[in-house]
Amino acid sequence: MLLGMCPDGKGLRVKKLFVAADIEGCAAVSNQHELGSQGWGWAKAREWMTNEVAAACEAGLEAGYDEIIVADGHGNAQNIHPDGLPERVRLVRSWPRPLLQMQGVEHPDVDACVFIGNHASSQTPGAILAHTYYSSAIRDLRLNGQSASEGYFNAALAGFFGKPVVFVSGDQHTIEDAKRYAPDGELCAVKQSIGWRAQSSLSPAESCRKIRAGVAAGLARAGTARPFVVKGPFIVELEMSTQVATEVFDYLPIIERINAYTVRARFDTMVDAMKFVSFTIFFSPVGVIAL
Repeated sequence: MLLGMCPDGKGLRVKKLFVAADIEGCAAVSNQHELGSQGWGWAKAREWMTNEVAAACEAGLEAGYDEIIVADGHGNAQNIHPDGLPERVRLVRSWPRPLLQMQGVEHPDVDACVFIGNHASSQTPGAILAHTYYSSAIRDLRLNGQSASEGYFNAALAGFFGKPVVFVSGDQHTIEDAKRYAPDGELCAVKQSIGWRAQSSLSPAESCRKIRAGVAAGLARAGTARPFVVKGPFIVELEMSTQVATEVFDYLPIIERINAYTVRARFDTMVDAMKFVSFTIFFSPVGVIAL
């Protein structure tokens, strides 16, 4: 029997929570060697990430959610250990995905979002491992003129669907940024950035306790939390790391090259805006790039 179906086949609404998970903002993660499968520290970092996500999921289940959708949004998107999550969790893994780190938020039964392990944007000085989506290609991303972190852009997509962000964890810069897009959310700094590759962190165990309590507090206010709504049309500007990238972008009629490193495009929906960013990251003439 499908989850959410009654024995007589009639539909029953399944209350769902959406969790977007990244790794740079998880407690203890501090350098590139912990970010991918070729790094000596990745095994431990993905364990820390899994445990933080599991803590958020447990809080959601205790708050009465029937199902949690978790989107693994870092690197190869295969960081979270599936067997480290509780039951009634659906894990979105691997790439490509049209909605990137937010794949699953579009489900009509999702009514709130939680961001675990977030980090600051590429334009934030002194923030641990700060970047915006694809660090080697994108120097800045602006939405309707505002420099956007991944959290900001992701929250704008959630807001397009009417879903509020009720909890965000990461370093202190992430928390400051989250005040823009999660004004009613619970904000939890699990570490303090000292620089781009240095931080002072809570222990992973303590961070999980704080995340579980924080998600519970955020969900208690979910009914009155305001979605982050950006009014369309949605103007996306990408400042790329090379002039060649903008030169080739300019071949497309929907793209305007506004200077040597920056292109601009206009979209009627945040879904199309996110698909544009996703295309920018993943497209290769022989398939998709390997992350």
